[in-house]
Amino acid sequence: MIKINLLPQKTYGQHGGHPDLIIFPAILVLTLALVGGVFLKNSRDVARLRIETAALHTQIGSLQGIYKEVLIMGRERKEIAERIAVIDRIKEGRAFAPRLLYDLSSLMTDNLWLRKVNKADTRIDIEGRSIDNESVCAFVEGLSRLSYMKNVELKSVEDVTETGTTVRKFVVQASAAS
Repeated sequence: MIKINLLPQKTYGQHGGHPDLIIFPAILVLTLALVGGVFLKNSRDVARLRIETAALHTQIGSLQGIYKEVLIMGRERKEIAERIAVIDRIKEGRAFAPRLLYDLSSLMTDNLWLRKVNKADTRIDIEGRSIDNESVCAFVEGLSRLSYMKNVELKSVEDVTETGTTVRKFVVQASAAS
């Protein structure tokens, strides 16, 4: 009689050991070596970065004085820029008053005289007296032709008695052009 074994038989190699028992410890050793290598690299990097951080903190501490000086210089620069702007505005407006007075004197006729000239910011108020309406008209037209005057407007004209003579009191408002 012939016996046939249909169950598969395992061959374990020459030594007779199971291959899984050899592969598992090898993989375990390789994995532990890889994890240990990564851990050592990371711990060295962390130590190096801590040393660099400490060095940077000392550099920051040494630069704090310079940083404060830069902030102070920035504030002083802003203050100086504001002062220069104020000086420029003063210089700009300094020539306006003499020019206005010169032009007003050239616009006045013998029948017209001024009592008050007031300048507040860009607004100019002029109060005067005249013997006739034509002089007032010519004066207002002359003001409106000046290049630095805009919105020239005759606000009021009324008859008043001064020193026994009836004259026309007039008020003109204008804006100084920038």
